[in-house]
Amino acid sequence: MTGQYAPDSSQPEEESSAGGTSIKIDKTHQSQRTYFSDIDEKIMKEVENGSPDSLRTAVSLIRKTEGDYSEPEKVLLSVIAAVMEMVWPSEKVDWDVPEVKDMTPYLGAIDSARKGVYDLSTGNVDFLTLVLPSVVIVSSDDVTGYAQPAEQALLAGLGLCPDSVLSHYLLGMLYEKLGRNDDALNQFTSASKGAPSCFETLYARADCLKKLVRMDESSAIAGTLVARYPSDIKILKLCAETSFALKSYSAAEEYVARVLQQDPNDLSYVLFRARILTEKGDYIRAASLLDVYARQNSTSRDYLLLRARIQRDWSKNVSAAITTIETALAKYPDDTDVLLYAAQLAAMTDAPVGGRTSEQLAQAVLASDPDNTEALQYQVEGLVQAGSWQNAYVLSKKLLAKDNSRDVVFTHIRICLQLGRKDEAWNLISPLYRDHPDDEDILQMYIVVLTGTDRASQALSLINSRLQNASPKMKSFFYYRRSFIVSSQDEALADLRSSLIANPRNGDALFRLYQIYYEQRDYRKAQYYLKQVVALDPNNATMRRLNDDLSKLIK
Repeated sequence: MTGQYAPDSSQPEEESSAGGTSIKIDKTHQSQRTYFSDIDEKIMKEVENGSPDSLRTAVSLIRKTEGDYSEPEKVLLSVIAAVMEMVWPSEKVDWDVPEVKDMTPYLGAIDSARKGVYDLSTGNVDFLTLVLPSVVIVSSDDVTGYAQPAEQALLAGLGLCPDSVLSHYLLGMLYEKLGRNDDALNQFTSASKGAPSCFETLYARADCLKKLVRMDESSAIAGTLVARYPSDIKILKLCAETSFALKSYSAAEEYVARVLQQDPNDLSYVLFRARILTEKGDYIRAASLLDVYARQNSTSRDYLLLRARIQRDWSKNVSAAITTIETALAKYPDDTDVLLYAAQLAAMTDAPVGGRTSEQLAQAVLASDPDNTEALQYQVEGLVQAGSWQNAYVLSKKLLAKDNSRDVVFTHIRICLQLGRKDEAWNLISPLYRDHPDDEDILQMYIVVLTGTDRASQALSLINSRLQNASPKMKSFFYYRRSFIVSSQDEALADLRSSLIANPRNGDALFRLYQIYYEQRDYRKAQYYLKQVVALDPNNATMRRLNDDLSKLIK
């Protein structure tokens, strides 16, 4: 529902600093309750608090056995019933609501709210005339048309009743719909403290925490709520989404299954379940659910992204994944996730996707989000593949300042070695090796840097000292790296063969053998090893191109 507001024809409007209009609050009457002046102060305080428990207390204090109510009491009972129904729908109105004859701004504001209109004609003479128009916020999709007067009125209401659960909750809803989630959380927290058992305030707080990516806190509240409301679909979805974010995939799948039991046609959750199964590595069931989803919608962004991922990771069909993501690029050309996945595939295959390189795809993301580290990483990889080392260095340096993860550091080291920045490479790897001398990835990079910074004798000594007790994977690496250090080509060939005995799938050793035999013009032997490299990485366009060129030479 789109929110509107009805202007107050009886009072002048004030110009806000932003140039809009705001309500004119009659401060001379803010502390008065002119219409409800004969109703006990205690009852009115409970109504102004506005929590479900307080509203029930107010009803019990007003209720009369004979039903002989004054007209203000009838109006107040009607207001309480309306607030309970519209703001706290998990609660039941279990009292009789007498018929009202008086036309009052209180019920006028409620009627306007039911129609999706923010009523500015209440007069703002007391707490209820300030706050009741904002009941419309709960059901409105767009609050921008009356956000300023609603905020002012609710803050004025809190000035009269600082502990008002109703005011805090409505103000939180307003801020959330305006995207001001930090402000919304403050209001929902205050509302929850005032009504610790209220479903709506707790759910709103948990959902707001989720939007702020405070998943542990959100999940804790959601777990409390689902124990009390095990079938509530909103809570089940919140539990599913927070569990997934916390990588509790089994729990997430259980909650999603419970959602789909109630609503098997919820396509978004069919897709969500497929995503969870993909994270669990259960590709068969995930693919089956994708097929179900595709019967209704085969072009949604999330579907195409997940389909491409399964094609790449499970089917190992990178060509199909590229075709799928190119469909996504055509339909969602500016979508960040689509662009990043396309960049990832382009970097992986060293070939354009949708006519663009990984660098170009990453640049499309960086144009709108200059600090996107994933895009920076793909752009660096694209420049490395293109051999544009100086440009890669500049961007890699920028990326390193934002993300010092191992992969980013290792890439920067390789770039430094290519550019002869030996001291920079050494200063990056030395502390890592000092702190983690037995980490295989760090050890490998350390040896690469040793050989690349004129420390070949240290590299050889380290390799020989570690070789005997090394794992097959590390033995293969050690022999491969030693092939660059030994003095003769025969020794190098012997080490490369030993490397392949330890690990026949060592693509680096296979490619080095190809290079040696190519330089010797023994093209058939060169192709023998290059074909194995292609078999290990069939999607690498560079390797395929080298193999095609070699085939032409042999012919």
